[in-house]
Amino acid sequence: MALIYLKRDHTVPKEEARAKVDEFASRFADRFKVKHAWDGDILRFKGGGASGLFALGEEVVYVKVKLGVHLAPMKNKIEKEIVAVLDKVQAKT
Repeated sequence: MALIYLKRDHTVPKEEARAKVDEFASRFADRFKVKHAWDGDILRFKGGGASGLFALGEEVVYVKVKLGVHLAPMKNKIEKEIVAVLDKVQAKT
């Protein structure tokens, strides 16, 4: 098992941050066969050897991911992809 914890401040409107996180979640869900759903400002996902959440605040995004045995060797790659998403959330478009 591998864990990923990230926190990133952002300056974009929460709706824009949510759209960018949702886009990533859809791709992640297709790739790793996880189900995901929003519960207020928290996107939860589970399945395919991964579970976790993205929690959106007005100025911050928290990420918690737990990778199972089969995905643990991909931790660094998955973490880099999440960081890229957080970079997009942080950037104004």
